[in-house]
Amino acid sequence: MDYGFRSRNGQNFFQIDSDNKVLNVAASGSYAIGKTPTSSTTITTAVITYPTPITTTEAPHVFLNPNNHGMYHTLMQMGGPGNWTGFYFKLHLMAPFNSTDCSGRWLVATFRSTSPPNEYDLRLRNASNEQVFVGADNLLVMTGFPINEGWTLDNRGGEVSGIYWSGYQMPWTGSYEDYFLASTLLGGKIYNGNTTLDTPCGFHAGVRATLNGYVGAMVSSEGGTAKNGRTTFAARPMRPL
Repeated sequence: MDYGFRSRNGQNFFQIDSDNKVLNVAASGSYAIGKTPTSSTTITTAVITYPTPITTTEAPHVFLNPNNHGMYHTLMQMGGPGNWTGFYFKLHLMAPFNSTDCSGRWLVATFRSTSPPNEYDLRLRNASNEQVFVGADNLLVMTGFPINEGWTLDNRGGEVSGIYWSGYQMPWTGSYEDYFLASTLLGGKIYNGNTTLDTPCGFHAGVRATLNGYVGAMVSSEGGTAKNGRTTFAARPMRPL
């Protein structure tokens, strides 16, 4: 470490300094998707615009948390380096998600500290004089370790419009307060050996012991041959949003 304050916690992990950065909530809100109480038709795409652009070079980290259930895919960031303006994602058009309310909450986090300091506070800067931490930041607390190969086949799935969807699940925290890192998990399609298809992920109604997902195939014999393989983890804001 060259700049900052370094400490270790009870598990001997490094905490905040200029090298070991922390994720800070930059914006948050709610989204409407699916067959909501106020929509006469199914909303298939949720579009989020940030109150002000996020000016980091790297894309921000997007987290989603359905109110009850929701299965989503194709999350795309809007804008570009230094001017990230929002994101959008799509609804998995498979029962029951295509006929129910799949709305929820979102937050976006960056490794840059943007909060103004309180009157009495700790502020850390790096070698470029960028603020990397201030006590007023609302940090993300990781409540589940990153997982990228924790998927196992379950008994969910089925055929929709000529695509055979195999269901997968991974262990989750059991808490409705936890968001999942969606910008990596939903960030694109996967090649399953024969075709390239979407990989929707999210939660089933009333279930938070597992995070669920689907991988599609064009023929039934290819079902269950591919997994998502992308990294995600559970997190929640340190303070209420």
